[in-house]
Formats: sequence, structure tokens, C-alpha cells
Amino acid sequence: MWLRLGPPSLSLSPKPTVGRSLCLTLWFLSLVLRASTQAPAPTVNTHFGKLRGARVPLPSEILGPVDQYLGVPYAAPPIGEKRFLPPEPPPSWSGIRNATHFPPVCPQNIHTAVPEVMLPVWFTANLDIVATYIQEPNEDCLYLNVYVPTEDGSGAKKQGEDLADNDGDEDEDIRDSGAKPVMVYIHGGSYMEGTGNMIDGSVLASYGNVIVITLNYRVGVLGFLSTGDQAAKGNYGLLDQIQALRWVSENIAFFGGDPHRITVFGSGIGASCVSLLTLSHHSEGLFQRAIIQSGSALSSWAVNYQPVKYTSLLADKVGCNVLDTVDMVDCLRQKSAKELVEQDIQPARYHVAFGPVIDGDVIPDDPEILMEQGEFLNYDIMLGVNQGEGLKFVEGVVDPEDGVSGTDFDYSVSNFVDNLYGYPEGKDTLRETIKFMYTDWADRDNPETRRKTLVALFTDHQWVEPSVVTADLHARYGSPTYFYAFYHHCQSLMKPAWSDAAHGDEVPYVFGVPMVGPTDLFPCNFSKNDVMLSAVVMTYWTNFAKTGDPNKPVPQDTKFIHTKANRFEEVAWSKYNPRDQLYLHIGLKPRVRDHYRATKVAFWKHLVPHLYNLHDMFHYTSTTTKVPPPDTTHSSHITRRPNGKTWSTKRPAISPAYSNENAQGSWNGDQDQSHYWASTQKSK
Repeated sequence: MWLRLGPPSLSLSPKPTVGRSLCLTLWFLSLVLRASTQAPAPTVNTHFGKLRGARVPLPSEILGPVDQYLGVPYAAPPIGEKRFLPPEPPPSWSGIRNATHFPPVCPQNIHTAVPEVMLPVWFTANLDIVATYIQEPNEDCLYLNVYVPTEDGSGAKKQGEDLADNDGDEDEDIRDSGAKPVMVYIHGGSYMEGTGNMIDGSVLASYGNVIVITLNYRVGVLGFLSTGDQAAKGNYGLLDQIQALRWVSENIAFFGGDPHRITVFGSGIGASCVSLLTLSHHSEGLFQRAIIQSGSALSSWAVNYQPVKYTSLLADKVGCNVLDTVDMVDCLRQKSAKELVEQDIQPARYHVAFGPVIDGDVIPDDPEILMEQGEFLNYDIMLGVNQGEGLKFVEGVVDPEDGVSGTDFDYSVSNFVDNLYGYPEGKDTLRETIKFMYTDWADRDNPETRRKTLVALFTDHQWVEPSVVTADLHARYGSPTYFYAFYHHCQSLMKPAWSDAAHGDEVPYVFGVPMVGPTDLFPCNFSKNDVMLSAVVMTYWTNFAKTGDPNKPVPQDTKFIHTKANRFEEVAWSKYNPRDQLYLHIGLKPRVRDHYRATKVAFWKHLVPHLYNLHDMFHYTSTTTKVPPPDTTHSSHITRRPNGKTWSTKRPAISPAYSNENAQGSWNGDQDQSHYWASTQKSK
């Protein structure tokens, strides 16, 4: 596991790839033991009781100590009758609660039903190590971890963050209040697995002089099961995140944090959650800024448009598939968490079996419609993608080590179309058009070139187009928006040598891993360039959390790493707007560029919907390219939409949880889904 910077979680890996990390950890252990005899344990009050944490030194001269408060309850245990219900505030406690050990993780099973194509390489390449984080899971898992920089650290000095020299552009509270910005990290996965315990916020907190928070939320069946009606509306995992933000907003001042400068950030599925949180009225007032790394509410896997289908499959497997949904949910509550999470419910490719649903409340409508209505304009947003996000999609379809043959290329495109566009009419035209667009006609017979364009296909469709559309919709009314493209990755045996910056490759740089050396989850051969780039990224991210502008207040100065100035010192990250579409190329040769992948974005956003609509097959309203997965149930009720609605192939205008008789989208789930449950019973 990657280096945990505190006494509760130090571990030594026997793997030879982390020999340097082993030495570093042994040295660091001596620091921890020495510090534990010298520094008193920090304590802090909250509205629910008093906490005792641990002050932890970091293995770098430029990083000051961090106070860690681990396993802090932000909600009551969602057990028994509280399963499949929104979270409630935590109970109070008397005395001083020890907060020096990581909390239990939420029940999950990483060895079954894990769609690897949606997970970062550092996760899938280290499943045995990841498994050490999820030992002894427990439904009593709604806890968070708080990392607080201390005043006697050297981080502020080395960065020269002297706000006394403020030129007047920064907000008054940044100069005078002393309260620190807060960054709340939503972990990724596939909505089926993960824990905030895997990511240590210590380096980011110390270097950036911000408070960092990681958290657990319910995942999989326990976090997102939905019957499409009032029996189980779903979105409990999102509601957990909202409850955590509510706890942070109400309690972070006790830790020296600023409740008016809370930034939510996440990568992959975590980014999709962040994107969805910006669209929910439940989140209003709980945070001010969002950083969306490699994900969007508009991605095909962000929202589950067929929740009833997968709930029915699960209920059938565990003997709970009864007609009345209330009785079915009661039956599911009687099952053990282990029995539920171990069921192998496979979603259609490019989609999820258990994830957020459009419930008319937490997510009141289709995400693109909410964006078009301006529901997220009150937030400052920074978002971006990695150059080669689609690596796992290619590795999951063909063996690309020596390139991709013409046959494998054709198969991959056909598989993509068949899974994502699950209707026969129009698929031949769509398939051939996609192959045409992703053929390098100057080098069409080169298998390595085919491999590169195939990665680009999946990257563009699953990440780039949704992210650019999100940026366009957010920026068109002038809301502060910053876009980046990440072009760097560390040298590691986890990925093939030919790969670019893949999904999740930005994560170690965001959390400062290069500054503390290789770890079990990130066994990279970090160079000085990696350390420099991590310092740059942390400065951008924490600047944005402080001011809403990644360029200030802290300048890009890394001379303490390199004797020569880094190129980021000469680059000003420009705001994004739909006309110029300026973005920052983050790599060893940084520069501001414009119109990222513009031709391919236009292809997916405009041409593909036009081609598919030539056959007048669908009844949704939207403008881009995602469709629900093909319906494989006995009832066609889930994917049919009201007559008179037209759509172009991306995001349905109304959720399967909405009544077929009410095209305006008012909640009428009980009546609507009773037809489905009745049909599934008759079909058995």
C-alpha cells in the first residue's frame, strides 16, 4: 500500500520493486517513534465530541508535519433498517474519541464484477495490494479522514506564499482570516469498490497549506440499489457524500478550516460523482469549487439508466424477487452484506450495474439537461483528461503488445458499436463511419498506428467529448472554468512501454507521491522531473482551492527541486471559454493550447447523432452520443420513452424511474415500476 504517513498504518512491502520505499519507510518509522515521544497528540472539538489525532512528520525537508484525524464518523451507521436509506447525522460521544486508526471500509468485492476498463491501471495492476485496504469490511463505514497542516511546517516558507504582498486581487478573507481552504476527495472505482483510506492527503496538505479530507461512502448494491420507486430510490452513495460535505461545512472551522472555501475533487468515477454533486440541489451551499479529473456526469458510465433491471437480477439471485417492491427491499435488508456484494451482476459494457440514478430528487433530471439549465453555474470548475485514458479499453478487447491488426481493429469497433448502440438499424453506417474517422490514412497499415487510434477512439468517446461538453456548458455564461490535458506519467512496469498517460495517472502527482518516493500502489521510478511536476500540479490544485484561479496566489517556483527554472513559471493558465477553448497542456513541455481534440469532439457531438437519427429509431431529447445499454430483460418498459420525444443517442431526457405517462418528468415511480415488476414475474 502506498506510504501511509502515520503510525496507524505503516506497512513494509516485501516486493523488490519498492526497496527504496522500504528504506524510506524504516527511516520514517524512526521519525514517527521519535516524534511520538516529543509532540503531544493534537486534540480538537467538534459538534459531536472531542477527537484525539496524531501529529505525523513527513520524510522531506520541504514538508512540515501534518495532524491526522482518522476514522471520524460523519453519519450514523447505515445498518439494519437504515440500509437502503439516506444517511443520518452521527451520534455524539462523551470523552475524547481516539482518531488515529483508519475506519472500516464499506462492503465490496474487488475480485468479482469489477469492470477493469473503468479503473486506473495502478488499481487493477495491484489488486492483491488493494485487497489489503478492504479487509474486514463493515456496513458501519461512513467515516472520513482529516489531514491538517501544522503552523511549524516549512512548506509555506519554501513557496513564498506571502499574502502580505497581496495586490488586491485576492479575496479579503484569504489575507486576514487565517482559515485554511479545504479539499474533499471523492475516491473513484466503478461505483462498486474503493475507499478513501487508500489515498493519503498528508503531502498535499503540507505542501499546499490546505486541509485535505478523504472519505468512505457506500458502494455497489448497498450504495446504489434502486427499485425505481419509493421503496428504494437509490443514490445512497451520493447522499453519503453530501452528508460528509454537510459535516465538513459545519465542523471544519474547529480544525482551522474555512467553511466558505471548500473544494470537492475526484478522479474517474469520483469525478463523475463530483460532476453530479454540482447538479444536485442537496449540495447547495456545501462547497464552492469542484475539480473534475477524468470524468463527467455526461459519460456513458456516470448514470445507471436501467436500475430496475439490475435490481431484479440481484433479487432473483438471492431469493427476493417478489412482486411488491417494498417486500422485496425488506427481504434484501434481511440478507447479509456479504451475500449481496458477492453476487456477480455484470453490466452492459461501458455502463454500470449499480450507480447513480435519475430519481427526481438527488438527480432531478438528465445531467445534460440540468447543465443546459445552468444548475452548476454557481461553482468554479477545473476539469480535464489524460492523453491516453482509453488504454484499458484496448487491452480489454485485444492483445495490443505488437500493435493492432486490421481484423482486431474492425472487431473492436464492432464490439464498441454493438454494446453502446444496441439496435440493428443504422449500426452498419455508424460502424463504418467510426472506422473511417479513426483510421490514419497516411499510415493505415501500421499496427502500432492502429493501436494508437483505437486508444484515441475510446478516450475521445468516454472522456474527452463528455468533458469538453461539460466545460462548454459551464463556461458559456462566464462561470470560471479551467481545462487541462495531462500528458505525463511515471515510469513503471504496471503499463506497457507504448502507453501514454492513462486513466488515473494524474493521481500520484496530485497527492505528491513523487516527493516521498515509490510506494506499493505507485511503484514508479520517480525522477526529479516527476517531483517537479508533482509540485506544479499540487500548486495549481491548491491555488484553485484558495482563490478559484490556479495561477495564484502561489507562483510556480520549483527551484528547491531543480536549479533551473521550470517552464511552468512562464505559463499563465487561461480561462476556458466555448469560443477559444483554451486549455493547459500539463507535461514536461507545458503550454496553453486551444480546441482540444476539436474535430473528434465535433464528430461525437454532432455527426454521430445525425447518422443515428437518420433511422428515426429513438424517442429521447438530447444532443450528443450516449445511449442506454441494450435492453436484455423480458420487458421493454425500461428503455421505451414517451411518444413524441426525439433524441439523438446520448442521454435520455427522463429516467427509467419516471412514469411513462408523464413526459414532463414528475415523480411517479410506484405506478411506473409496478408494471415492470409484474412483467418480470409473469416471464419467469
